[in-house]
Amino acid sequence: MQQVVHSKPSGQEQKPVGENVMKELKDLRDELSRTAHEIRMKSKGASAEVRDTGRDLERQVQRFSAQVDAAAKDTAEDLRRVGKDLRARFQQLASQIVGPSS
Repeated sequence: MQQVVHSKPSGQEQKPVGENVMKELKDLRDELSRTAHEIRMKSKGASAEVRDTGRDLERQVQRFSAQVDAAAKDTAEDLRRVGKDLRARFQQLASQIVGPSS
């Protein structure tokens, strides 16, 4: 399977797409959490409707954060499983290869 990478200008190191996606999602999660906290602090004197909307958005951020974490865990587990399977298949192939006679 070929690994896809993002092109970066000026000879910077290229990273796999999956790594970039996870970093982007984690950065977005962190940004949303910070924004939710800032809004919570600013909304202390706001109307009940504004506070309710803010709490609803915070719950959505928490769900999003949990989904990002679960996706990272699931992806890592899937890749570990595939990697171990490939290792076992290579070991099996290697055991079938007979070295040259001396």
